Amino acid sequence: MIVSKTTKISEIINEDKNAIDVIASVNKNFKKLENPFLRKLFAPRVNIKDAAKIGGTSVNIILNKLKAIGFNVEYISEEDIENTNIKNNMTMNKENTVTLDVRPILKTGTDPYHAIMETLKTMNENETLLIINTFEPVPLLNKLKSQGYEYEVERPDENTVYTYLSKNENNKESEQTENEDNSEFTFEDAEKKYAGRMHEIDVRDLEMPMPMVTILEEIEKISDDKVLYVHHKRLPQYLLPELKTRGWKYVNKEVDKDNMKFIIYKN
Repeated sequence: MIVSKTTKISEIINEDKNAIDVIASVNKNFKKLENPFLRKLFAPRVNIKDAAKIGGTSVNIILNKLKAIGFNVEYISEEDIENTNIKNNMTMNKENTVTLDVRPILKTGTDPYHAIMETLKTMNENETLLIINTFEPVPLLNKLKSQGYEYEVERPDENTVYTYLSKNENNKESEQTENEDNSEFTFEDAEKKYAGRMHEIDVRDLEMPMPMVTILEEIEKISDDKVLYVHHKRLPQYLLPELKTRGWKYVNKEVDKDNMKFIIYKN
């Protein structure tokens, strides 16, 4: 197997599970890949280039580590390295900066996504958001790029990552609701249609990322004639595109603070 910057982590682990320890040496959070379900969920989404960004290292360093355990590797060229450095060193307007430190949020086991999005909503167009974190939030950044944002990353020390976010004036897109395809099918409609066929779970007291993991495990187990009724704290943004990918739809209803109900269905 030849490993390059675009090779998915899942492919590498399927070839040799010893690669988990190699990848974990870049960032300890990757140690979670030892969990089979988490590996199935996250590894197909992240390639070597993404892992390097999250871990604050270079693609070639990871490839070197993989070569040491027997993989054939395709290093990136000096030109690629230079282009990456140019991109990472772009200068963003930082005169009007709003700072959000998400490290305390992460310590509580809460996803900081909502805090970030709510902060972005309150900002003026000439302001830049500074997110302080312990790693580069690649999945979030990819999502925000599709919404017309650009970003710049700095690493002031080994354990701190600054991510600057601002709206790209030349690439503004109208934001769409996650569930726009189901706009005419309400939560109440689903309750009536699927009465007596709901498998119910409560994930409100679970720590990240277990709410998402649990929901995806459950939809794999339920029979075709059933739907999943979920008690959640909030709208799980990373789960929604995954449901769509797997052919599931959903309707939701906010009851009160930290109390969101979902019905997840296929037909």
